[in-house]
Amino acid sequence: MIRLTYIYHDCFVLETSQAVVVFDYWRDTAGTQRGELPSFFDSLPEELPVYVMVSHHHKDHYSRDIFEWDRLRKGIHYILSRDTAKSARPYISADSHYAGYKVAAEQVTVLRPGEKAVLPGVRVYAYGSTDTGNSWVVESDGFSVMHAGDLNAWIWKDESTEAEVRKAIGDFRAVLRIIAADWPRLDVCMFPVDSRIGTDYWTGAAMLVRAIDVGVFIPMHFELGESPEEVEQRHRDAADFGAYANRERGEYVMLGAGGSYWRGER
Repeated sequence: MIRLTYIYHDCFVLETSQAVVVFDYWRDTAGTQRGELPSFFDSLPEELPVYVMVSHHHKDHYSRDIFEWDRLRKGIHYILSRDTAKSARPYISADSHYAGYKVAAEQVTVLRPGEKAVLPGVRVYAYGSTDTGNSWVVESDGFSVMHAGDLNAWIWKDESTEAEVRKAIGDFRAVLRIIAADWPRLDVCMFPVDSRIGTDYWTGAAMLVRAIDVGVFIPMHFELGESPEEVEQRHRDAADFGAYANRERGEYVMLGAGGSYWRGER
């Protein structure tokens, strides 16, 4: 049995019987103050190992506040992409000149695409991205869970040339082919469905669920917009499962803050 809670944008908390994994924390909708543990930590079992994973260093996927959490919950382990580790060097390197709080070197694992880590309660596999950093597959308690980071077919079709669109789709297909070879079946996949890119914004999602047998597909990366009305439209677009669903298999779920959800038809 696993539990997955949506926090904000690309941030989710995965709980299994063996571990707790926080993906791509940027902000908590409860609005905690800097240095405090976000509200989702309140319900986490004390006895389970906690892993905080960052797919890449972009500001909507990474906050340096995650390293302050170690003050309040000792033993957190950080799993970072290489670009994130470079950006976070002041907080994870003993020889940096930063005078504030640092986490110990043994609490940090840095993975490049193609590498994996075996840690208490989890196996973590790093794959490439079509932007920066990594996409991930995490195994825990017999479940396989993918967090795509910024891996997507970022085609921006209304602004790009045909050649640029072909290249974007080709680059995405190349990474997807590697993941699908290792994981023809995934229990859960969190993947960007961001209508800001315009026409056919769902292309990457449609390609993924046809290349991989995904048990539960969960859209993400839909919280950015110029107004509350625009953000609400992004939510509706992401939940338009009919645009990209593989009707032969899988379930499509739109998670909301606090774990509420809308279930889509296949």
